[in-house]
Amino acid sequence: MRADLLPSPHSQEIPAPQAGIVSETARSWAVGMLMAMLPGPARLAEQVLFAAAARAGRTETEVAQAMVTGSRGAPVPADIEQALDHAVRASRLPAFESRRSGPALMPTREDAEKALGRFFDARVRLRAAPQNPEARRAVDDAVFTLYVLMAKPSPYSAVNEALQYAA
Repeated sequence: MRADLLPSPHSQEIPAPQAGIVSETARSWAVGMLMAMLPGPARLAEQVLFAAAARAGRTETEVAQAMVTGSRGAPVPADIEQALDHAVRASRLPAFESRRSGPALMPTREDAEKALGRFFDARVRLRAAPQNPEARRAVDDAVFTLYVLMAKPSPYSAVNEALQYAA
């Protein structure tokens, strides 16, 4: 990867996270969220998290915590949001796309239909109660399942692919 887009953690010193602010769970969750958005391996997600933290002038822990609280409906600071957006876009450049040597394994149509059903049910629940954190998590879980099943980088493309595949 180009160093100017996604600097490696070894290229500059990273300040140690302050004890008690963010657990390793928040960092793991943030890496998982980035893996779903990219999609890619954990190493790429960690590089994106590092790049976003460096661009925002924050620690990785602060960025991870902002991502976790943002997934629960709290506003994400503008500098972190912009830095994450830039880092994700940089990681999606054609030079960074995965090179598949053959066709991807596809789920069964039944699995795709079940995942779509869970997604649409969760969306109905969220529309009925937009402030309900359980409904929001259900939508997030259903979208993540579609990301993984359909190997697509965005909710829109994952749902479209699943709809076409199940039809």
